[in-house]
Amino acid sequence: MYIIETQKSNESVPIAPSTTGLKRTLKMWDLVIFGFGFMAPVAAMSLFGIITLASQGHSVLSYIIGFVAMLFTAYSFGKMVEAYPVAGSTYTYAQRALHPKLGFIAGWGMILDYLLIPMLTFLISANFTNALVPSIPIWAWILIFALPITIVNIIGIEIAAKVNSILVLLMVIAVFTFVISASQYIVKGNLSLIQFNALYNPGTFSSGAVISGAAIVIVAYLGFDAITTLAEETNIGGGKIGTAIMFTCIIQTIFYISVTYLAVILLGNYLSIQNPDTAFFNVLDIIGGLFLQTFITLMIIVSGVASALVSQSATSRLLLGMGRDNVIPIKFFGYIHPKYKTPVNNILLVSILGIIGAVLMNMKLVSDLVSFGGLLGFTFVNISVINHYYFKNKQRSIFKFLIVPLIGILVCLYILWGLSITGKVVGFTWMGIGFIYLMARSAYSKEFKKHQTKADQQIS
Repeated sequence: MYIIETQKSNESVPIAPSTTGLKRTLKMWDLVIFGFGFMAPVAAMSLFGIITLASQGHSVLSYIIGFVAMLFTAYSFGKMVEAYPVAGSTYTYAQRALHPKLGFIAGWGMILDYLLIPMLTFLISANFTNALVPSIPIWAWILIFALPITIVNIIGIEIAAKVNSILVLLMVIAVFTFVISASQYIVKGNLSLIQFNALYNPGTFSSGAVISGAAIVIVAYLGFDAITTLAEETNIGGGKIGTAIMFTCIIQTIFYISVTYLAVILLGNYLSIQNPDTAFFNVLDIIGGLFLQTFITLMIIVSGVASALVSQSATSRLLLGMGRDNVIPIKFFGYIHPKYKTPVNNILLVSILGIIGAVLMNMKLVSDLVSFGGLLGFTFVNISVINHYYFKNKQRSIFKFLIVPLIGILVCLYILWGLSITGKVVGFTWMGIGFIYLMARSAYSKEFKKHQTKADQQIS
């Protein structure tokens, strides 16, 4: 084993040697592209109708509020990756900054988030592709997407990063294509590019509606944290990883707001939305052109593939971090392929579960559970910042290490409480299963007890 000295910390983080560890090849731009792939520049298109109805026509304002709210948690992730630049992300931060058992609970919640994202993205891509080519059933499209994604992730993070870069480029092209086409239509027509009502309409404004829209918007940001799961496969410091997180959130927000603002202008009255799931295609109808509609549909499919690629990779690294600590069986989850330097067992497991879930589960429930796991994990990360920096290492910057993460905690819990009853029941049931598993291993596994004792000593 060798040691990485963490920034702004009096602790050292042990990392497995390069012969058995992950391969450090990713640069800062690779991390930014990885975050883009997870969050998808075209996400604002598929969410447009839902957010616009919820916010009563103030979807742009909802994006602005959601972005500001999410910045607090993004900042906390940046500070924790400085302290612990290793695989595991949320699990690692809570495990080392709070307590090993709390780390397991945080990791268990994030497993729910990460395991379900591939299911959701497989299903979205398969549904849209089936609409274009109905002769091939949805389950077959799921396999067509899942198999090559799994192979790419197994071969190595370098290949996955290159493939993801291509997919992200296509999505960015789709965003620019829409922005240019919409702007031209507006300029040539009787509309104005500068419309204050697209931001704030006093006749329909409701603070509660805007907050409801912002709650949905934050779901679009779930995934920026996946950048931190690759901390052990980068050749840059933890501070730059934090910069990559912030940069990704800012650029994505520019994409989201640009698309939404123009769509609101084109749509006019939000009450004209018939089906929120397909509202953006009504916007494309206004501009005119079958080619544009088909192209945007294809890019939404591409966004699903890109999200599945990076979420599968991120999930496998989270499981690796937990497996390497033996809180879940180390022989299976802690295994790294000697040739490809990737957690092959974890990748295959995530792929199989993603395929099964995409075929069997309901999209609405999956979406709620993804939000549940992500928001719970975000809460633990914010708590970790307070404990690690403010209390443990006595860095008494009240604003940076107390107020900012505390706001992040309140925002996450508020949104978590606003999820559907079914989503909360299933989510808390999942957490209950994790708690029972933790108690059982704590009582009966000697290896687990040994690891917990060692981890307690390191923290104290």
